[in-house]
Amino acid sequence: MRALVLIFCFGLFSESGQTMEAQEVDALRSSGIRIVTLMRNLNATRKYPDALPSLLKTMNEETSTRFDTDPLFISELTDERLMENPILYVNCDDQPNLEFPAEELAALRRYMEQGGFVYLDAGIKASFLGADLGHSYAAWEERPEVNELFRQVYPEKSFLPLPRNHEIFRSFYKGLPKNRDLMIEANQKRLPETVLTFVEQEKWPQGTYSFVGMKVKGRLACVASPICAMGWGKDEFGSWIPPISFRIRESAENFDENLKLASFSGGTYEVTREDGLKDVIYSQLGQRPLWVKEPNGRWRIFKYYSGEEISNYAHAFYTRLGMNVFLYALLN
Repeated sequence: MRALVLIFCFGLFSESGQTMEAQEVDALRSSGIRIVTLMRNLNATRKYPDALPSLLKTMNEETSTRFDTDPLFISELTDERLMENPILYVNCDDQPNLEFPAEELAALRRYMEQGGFVYLDAGIKASFLGADLGHSYAAWEERPEVNELFRQVYPEKSFLPLPRNHEIFRSFYKGLPKNRDLMIEANQKRLPETVLTFVEQEKWPQGTYSFVGMKVKGRLACVASPICAMGWGKDEFGSWIPPISFRIRESAENFDENLKLASFSGGTYEVTREDGLKDVIYSQLGQRPLWVKEPNGRWRIFKYYSGEEISNYAHAFYTRLGMNVFLYALLN
């Protein structure tokens, strides 16, 4: 098991502009780093309530950094406790909206300028996907409400895609999980080769993901991603929750001819790839992707795989990704 020793200063400042006193930093270290979570309605039902505590517990087990596994929930960005902690986590799917009064916008800007890191989970979406179907294979854009929020906070800035060689993807773990990392017993199925090949080469190459980020004073101060929290949760018995399926692209004999003539009930969407070329996505009603015409003229269908081995692999990947994000935030 790998260990990580972090020696850092939070970089956050008091209202007077002075850095945190040494005893305050020591107190935070001894009690564990606390992640602040925004919930506009503290009584609302959350989609993945076990996700963040499970991730923080795993980080305590696998690194020498100590996190408080009980996130600090705030309902307003003017909560003075925000400035006392280095990371603000926001699951955008859990928010009724991202509309804030002027004083909260100012507080968010001050937080980022004075060393705070903001992680917007479910902060970007793909326009051709239904609300519950969006993850990981195409170009993504910030949600309109995220763009509007940061247009008010930083009108002079915009989010930019993080390149695949960005350090955020390798601050602790590097690359994709291996079967041996998942403790899959010898008599259990392993990932189908077609699935593993697609994951390694197209879905999550080198353990990367679709992230956008915004720099403040030369430092990456905010990142946004498709939903990752769905892959962090464990139940009281240590089993992953909820189950996760994979959507991949597959080809077969005669697809190029047959799909040209196939009927579909939804819309078509052009998606700009990382290389600047465009895919054309064909969908059914509800915006569920059916097949795609790729720039090289090849046609492929979207196929869905599920099962324990696939779900375990996805959870392992999302957990590594979450760990990398939070540890990057502390190291930078």
